[in-house]
Amino acid sequence: MFYKHWKKIFLAIAAFFWNGCSDNAASSEVKATCTFSGGACPEYGIDFYVCENPEDYQSHDSTKCTFYKRDPCTYYYNCDDGVSCYKDEGQTDVTCYDKQEHETTYTEDEFKEKYDVKEPE
Repeated sequence: MFYKHWKKIFLAIAAFFWNGCSDNAASSEVKATCTFSGGACPEYGIDFYVCENPEDYQSHDSTKCTFYKRDPCTYYYNCDDGVSCYKDEGQTDVTCYDKQEHETTYTEDEFKEKYDVKEPE
């Protein structure tokens, strides 16, 4: 009987031991996926000066004009577990909201550790 079914018995024993092997205890934890859903950037994406008199634009005297720094872009992510997140350009913190609108802030590394982040290509 063993000779006739030795392959099936061997495969069953191998599968049993293979299931017990793991290189990391946390590897069985499945991460939710967060997908980049777009960015909101200011209409004019450059720093600029505003002057009262048109001739002041040509002047090198910056006291006659007001400097306006461009607002940063905001990047949005939608996650499989119902969480939505955003991150402002140049910042390292990611702010997330769950379905009940509870806010959680992660560093960029914590965010990528908790979620499988799909960045735009």
